[in-house]
Amino acid sequence: MNILAIETTAAMASAAIIDGDECVHEVRSEANMTHLQNLMPLIEQVLADCDLKKEDIDGIAVSRGPGSFTGIRIGMATAKGLAQVWKVPVAEVPTLKAMSMNGWNFGGVVCPVLDARRSQVYSAAYTFEEDEMKELLPEGAYDPQQVIDAVADRGPVLFMGDGVGNPKIRKALEEGVGQEAFFAPEERRFQTAEMVAVLGLEIFREGKAVSYAQAQPEYLRKSEAERKREEKEKRT
Repeated sequence: MNILAIETTAAMASAAIIDGDECVHEVRSEANMTHLQNLMPLIEQVLADCDLKKEDIDGIAVSRGPGSFTGIRIGMATAKGLAQVWKVPVAEVPTLKAMSMNGWNFGGVVCPVLDARRSQVYSAAYTFEEDEMKELLPEGAYDPQQVIDAVADRGPVLFMGDGVGNPKIRKALEEGVGQEAFFAPEERRFQTAEMVAVLGLEIFREGKAVSYAQAQPEYLRKSEAERKREEKEKRT
């Protein structure tokens, strides 16, 4: 089995191939927010690197969100389009859960935090017990204090995601969790296709993949454009 994984919810896009032996090869863009131009070249590159053709791909795993609204749309549209043409199923991979796989050996709570703007974060929290991933806080759009309340006093907490780079959010996490707050290093802080591939393969093996028509993004809340349009409609 060969699965193509796509990640576009972060500032930098990436693509990966994972085989049935769980060997992963990943390529990443070096430019921020250029998914529309770079995603297909990345996919072509990773296929070439693995000496594979489209006929060799058994399924597509895509990071479904939350994250960049534009990035989510590009990644999901690309995955659905390729799946339709290649006639393969799609694994809808929860972005925050895939990110947390970066901390599976941390030994405490793993908490991805994405800057959702408007004083909110997209977050979730997980623990890993005997190779089993358990949900402590379901994915959602939260006030940072809600996240702190969910993970504080539960031992060491590893924070990751672009929210860690926001000084205001980081300060709140540091003050709220105290000495038990840890922050993932730069190279393991962001969502990548590598972990989308790992979780995507698991979804395929569990028989939870869907058709291209069924695959849907997860934004967790309405976009700024949608909110402004609704506000304008209410005033008219």
